[in-house]
Amino acid sequence: MRELRIGEDVLAPDGERLGRVERLVVDPNADRVTHVVVADRLLGVARLADAGADGLVAQVGRQDFEKLPEASSDQLHPAGEGWQPPTGHTLQHFLSLAEAIVGQGPYVPPVEIDMDLSDVHEISPESPVWSGKERLGHVAEVTTDDSGRLIDFVLDPGLLGRRVRVPAGRVVEVVGNNVHVDLTQEDLENLPSEDVKDWIDRGA
Repeated sequence: MRELRIGEDVLAPDGERLGRVERLVVDPNADRVTHVVVADRLLGVARLADAGADGLVAQVGRQDFEKLPEASSDQLHPAGEGWQPPTGHTLQHFLSLAEAIVGQGPYVPPVEIDMDLSDVHEISPESPVWSGKERLGHVAEVTTDDSGRLIDFVLDPGLLGRRVRVPAGRVVEVVGNNVHVDLTQEDLENLPSEDVKDWIDRGA
């Protein structure tokens, strides 16, 4: 286990400083830290490694880091009633996943992550899909390999839109069950269509 420290440096793989850990995002339902806030961006803990005295090193460079969702996302809210900060922390150090529910007793959020375990993606049918602050639609179908890793998903933009198949490589971050992608309108138009009839025939 590795304790996260507010204010410690987060470096890119090439050693460039991306910023400092500003806050920790916690899922109280799972009692775990899911993301850190760095330069007002949400960086998943599965992308972090211990850099010793230098702090943490991320698996993303500057260009990919700047594609990450902003911490002002509607999918998060400040820690509120029922939360008790751990020693050395204040409640201002924590954000909570919007869909998480805290129990009756005082909740003390964790400040440690397990560097040996990577998070399983939480993309599922009906997951909202975002590009920046624009909601593109929702996930209609998810394809994974035998180990559970995401291959792609079908994006359903709604009644008037065209279903497209989005490869895993276009996903920049998952916050709760919200999927953030790196897609422009032109990118969407160039993605392969997902035939609705085939999708229905598969029982989706």
